[in-house]
Amino acid sequence: MKKIFVKVLFVCIAILLLPFIITLLFSNNNESNENLDFQIIYETNGVAEKLDFEEYLVGVVAANMPAGYELEALKAQAVIARTYALHNISLLSSEKEHEKNFTTSELGLSYISLTDMEKFWGSDEYQTYFSKIENAVYVTKSEVLLYEDTLILPVFFDTGSGFTRNSAEAWGIDIPYLVSVPSKQDVTSTNYMKITEYAVADLIELLEYNYADLSLSEGTFFDEVTVSDRDSINYVTQINLGNQTVSGEEFAKVLGLNSNHFYFEDYEGKVRFICTGVGHGIGLSQYGANAMAEEGSSYLDILLHYYTGTNVEKSKMAD
Repeated sequence: MKKIFVKVLFVCIAILLLPFIITLLFSNNNESNENLDFQIIYETNGVAEKLDFEEYLVGVVAANMPAGYELEALKAQAVIARTYALHNISLLSSEKEHEKNFTTSELGLSYISLTDMEKFWGSDEYQTYFSKIENAVYVTKSEVLLYEDTLILPVFFDTGSGFTRNSAEAWGIDIPYLVSVPSKQDVTSTNYMKITEYAVADLIELLEYNYADLSLSEGTFFDEVTVSDRDSINYVTQINLGNQTVSGEEFAKVLGLNSNHFYFEDYEGKVRFICTGVGHGIGLSQYGANAMAEEGSSYLDILLHYYTGTNVEKSKMAD
């Protein structure tokens, strides 16, 4: 249950932050040779706590990847967390020139405190998991992902469908380091496939509740509801709902599907959805990263596989 909770938390946050992510992708945050003098603040229950940068990164990795994953996968996640934070700090600093305090919520990734970690993992696992994640953060100290000397925005997701997606197809933005690459190990995940069934009447009620002026009929449902467009690896990008057309991402969210890589069919009078993968499918697959680590790949191998054309270097911003 604890792993599921963390995964669901990440998926929800990823959906909520998608517009913010797309805005950030338009920015041009060049790696600076100057140290940034900043402070990270964690606010909870009306109390503001100052965090050391590495302490913050430990909390981010703990919140965003299962602690039971391989160390090399956790190292990859640590580099991602550091790059993500510094990218956003650079952007926020350019918008507010004299601002040196940034909250964990401003930096875009979920964070959990030491107390929360112990609650998630339990007292028996806490020390082992904490030491493992702390090791991943400190072994990779100052390391970030760059594309042509620029900090990237290293988006990631839970589990893919065999390939990652092209950002140009998913978001309409051609980002050279976010292109489709194989992630074949994802198909071995226990979360890879989920089948959901709806009575036709119940599904119509759900859709009409979420979409104003929508009118569907049970007798003609499979004629009125059709997939109109998919990307090159078969994620649904558009779906027709009678007289309306909506995005595959939005439709999947309304139905609570794990991703918009889905098919549906008439199965014994019900609507059966076969959904594969968990998350948006762009960037690094966390399950795929862990599978690569289990097969002997290093965190550098993992990062350079999922973020095409990037390199890992030490950032003076993080010293």
